[in-house]
Amino acid sequence: MFKQVTHTLVALITISFMISVAHADRRTSLGGNMLIKDRDDTFVYPQLAVKYNRSISMDFGAQAGFGNAMLIAGPNKKSAIGIALNRGDSVQPIGGGSYVTSPELGMIYGSVLSLDYPTQDSVTPPTIADIFYAMKMGKNKLGFRLGFVNRSTSQVNDGDPVGSNGVFGFRLSAGYSIGKKGDFVFDISNVSGKILQGKDEDEVEDASVMNIHLGGRYYIPQGKGFKLGTMFDFNMANVAGKQYSGDKPENSTSTIAVQAGVGPVYKNKEKKYTVAMHAHLGFISKNEEPNTEVKDDEIATTTIFFPGFNMAMEYQIRDWLVFRSSASYNHVIKSSEEVNKTVSNDNGNSGFGWNAGLGFLMENIRIDGTLSHGFVTAGPQFMGGNAQGLFSLVSATAKF
Repeated sequence: MFKQVTHTLVALITISFMISVAHADRRTSLGGNMLIKDRDDTFVYPQLAVKYNRSISMDFGAQAGFGNAMLIAGPNKKSAIGIALNRGDSVQPIGGGSYVTSPELGMIYGSVLSLDYPTQDSVTPPTIADIFYAMKMGKNKLGFRLGFVNRSTSQVNDGDPVGSNGVFGFRLSAGYSIGKKGDFVFDISNVSGKILQGKDEDEVEDASVMNIHLGGRYYIPQGKGFKLGTMFDFNMANVAGKQYSGDKPENSTSTIAVQAGVGPVYKNKEKKYTVAMHAHLGFISKNEEPNTEVKDDEIATTTIFFPGFNMAMEYQIRDWLVFRSSASYNHVIKSSEEVNKTVSNDNGNSGFGWNAGLGFLMENIRIDGTLSHGFVTAGPQFMGGNAQGLFSLVSATAKF
């Protein structure tokens, strides 16, 4: 016990003095690999809140206003209520299908979704509430997530309205898990705003964003310590805006995205290591209408991610120490076509990335840090000149 306390205190002191930018956790070290389960899966699949009942997590930002937190404290073992603070995805369904980048969007700021008016400045509404509810249904789980954002400004002169700008948005997620084999979710989100001017509060411009997401993952047992993991995600989004002056032009962009992945997951009986890999592909179709009053200005863009790979591993080196690492690769094929104009093709863009991290364990608390790339390859500053610090990302998770 004393040894565990000593190692954990050393880890905490090291983090506090050597941290640079911190706003994420174990998931980042694993490269966003969704086949390895993590507490942060709750943000994607809200029904998992009951699995991680009576826990609290903190993602630490480089400044006091950066980061996020989540508390799950159910009234009993069969149901759970959760509340998240400062999550940027409160009204943006990110899904488990962010296979190209990490699903940990919105880790630093209170909102990552901006509403863009046709001619006015964009508005980024802050989160008002982000709550979860989950319950067990036999061996299965059912859960919901509800988030709200809002921002409004107005000006009055001698009691008469001069102008106002109001934005409101919500996200509703419904998730269902089949035992330990599969997690599924359906999300719908909408953010809309209007700009009004004058005593009669005439509408000048409006804008809206709507997104529908359906996703899931499912595990197929293949043998002792080995199972096959599958993932899929479907997103349909529409962004629109309108001006109420002149010819009253409108603009809109519709997007359909489909992603799927499959790969093995290995875990030994003692749970000392977990290794997962998935191959994936993605298809995104986007149609843009910049201005309805201008002919032949539509743009159609098709993006294909194939092939794509993500490899991740987690090894428990000691009772108190865990090492994690990941690598990902994606090949991108992109084609863009303007009506009656230009056709452009870009075949061959590819990206490779890796992460490494450490986890420090002590009874009911866990500290996770993603090592900065410079520290891994160059060591501390006095050895290799690396000035990035030890960790780039840090979080703490505790059970109570």
